[in-house]
Amino acid sequence: MASAHPAIRSTDPANPAPPEPKRRGRLIELDILRGFLLLWMTLTHLPTKANLISNQTFGFVSGAEGFIFLAAFMVGQLEYRIEQKSGPGATVRDLSRRTLRIYIYHCALLVFAFTLVAEFGISFHRLALQNLLSFYLQQPQHAAISAFLLLYRPSLLDILPMYIVFMGLTPLARRIARRWTWDPVIYTSFAVWAAAQFGLRAWIHRHVNLFGLSVPEASTGAFDVYAWQLLWMVGLALGTIYAESLSETALPGDGDSEVGIPGWLFKLSITVAAVFLMLRYSPIEHWMNPDKFNWLIDKWHLSAARLINFAALSIVLVRFGGRIAALPFIKPLASLGQASIEVFSVHVLCCLAGHALNPDADAALPWWQQAILLPVTIAALFLTAYLQRKWTAKKHPAAAVPAS
Repeated sequence: MASAHPAIRSTDPANPAPPEPKRRGRLIELDILRGFLLLWMTLTHLPTKANLISNQTFGFVSGAEGFIFLAAFMVGQLEYRIEQKSGPGATVRDLSRRTLRIYIYHCALLVFAFTLVAEFGISFHRLALQNLLSFYLQQPQHAAISAFLLLYRPSLLDILPMYIVFMGLTPLARRIARRWTWDPVIYTSFAVWAAAQFGLRAWIHRHVNLFGLSVPEASTGAFDVYAWQLLWMVGLALGTIYAESLSETALPGDGDSEVGIPGWLFKLSITVAAVFLMLRYSPIEHWMNPDKFNWLIDKWHLSAARLINFAALSIVLVRFGGRIAALPFIKPLASLGQASIEVFSVHVLCCLAGHALNPDADAALPWWQQAILLPVTIAALFLTAYLQRKWTAKKHPAAAVPAS
C-alpha cells in the first residue's frame, strides 16, 4: 500500500520529480448504479404488481446484494483517500461520523414505526402492519430497547442495522489489512460465511446473549449478518485496492482507468449469468424446486449459487457499465445514489404507507391505488435526492457531493 505521507518534490530543473498521481473524484457510474439499486429495491418492496417484474429480475440476485457490496466498495475508496491525505486516525473519525449518521436515520425510522405506524395498524386493523411489528405489539418496551440496540429488526427495517454493523467492523478490517494485507480479512470472512451456511446464526442466537434481552430469532431480521458480511468485506477490499491502483498508476492526462477483465473470464461470466437467468424463469417446480435447492439459492443466508450469480453479473456490469451509464435517460439515477441513505429511508416510509392502504395481510392493492402509489413513491425518492443536494450545497458550498 502506498505511503500515507506525500513524497518530497524535487526542485532541480535538471532532475524533475515524477508527476503526482492523478486523483479521481467521485465515480458517477457508481452513483447511477446505486440509484438503480435503490429504485429496484423500492419496486420490489412496494405492495404492487411491479414486484412481479422487479423481484430477482436478473437471476437469483436482488437489489440488496448490490446495495451492500457497492456501499462497501465506495467506503473502501473514500477511506483510502482520506487515509492518504490525513492518516489512519482520520478514517476512524470519518467512519464513526458516518456510522452515527446512519444510526440516527435508523432510530428515526424506528420511532416512526413504533408510534404512528403501530397506532395506525391497531386502530384501523391493518394486518400487514401488525404482522410487521408483531413482536413490538406483544412487548413494546422490551422490543423498543432491543431495536435501538440493533437486536430486534422488523421487516423493511433490517437492512440499515446490518449496514451499521458492517460500518462498525470496517476500522478493524482496514487495520488488519494495513498490517497483513487483505488476505486474512477475506479468508476469515469466507470462513464465517461458510459457517453461516450450516447454522452459525441460530447457534449464536441460542447460546449468546450480550445484553440479556431475549428476542425471537424470527424477529432478528431476515438477513443473516454472518453470511452477508462476506459481500461487505470483499467490496471493502476491492474498493480500497481500486483506489490504491489509481493513486499509484494513473497520471495526469490519462483517461479514466478501466478495469481489465480477461476474455475467458468475461465469456464465463456471460455464460453463468445466462444460465441463472434461464433457471430463474424456468418452471421452478421442475428445474429449481425450492424444497430441494433452497440451500443453493436462499437469499437470506446468501447461499453459494447467489454469490456465483452476483459475481458473474458484477463482471458483466464492469465491462458494460460505462456504456450503460452514458445513456441520457440513465443519468438522473445518479441523484438517488448520491443521497442513498436519505432515499433509502424515504423508500421505507413509502412502503409502510403502501402496506397501510389495505386491511388484509397479503392482498394486492386495487389497480387505482397501485397507479397512484408507484408514481408518488418514485417522485418522493427524486424529491428527497433533490432536497438533500440543495441542503448539502447550502451547508458546504465548496464541497463535492457527499458520499452516503
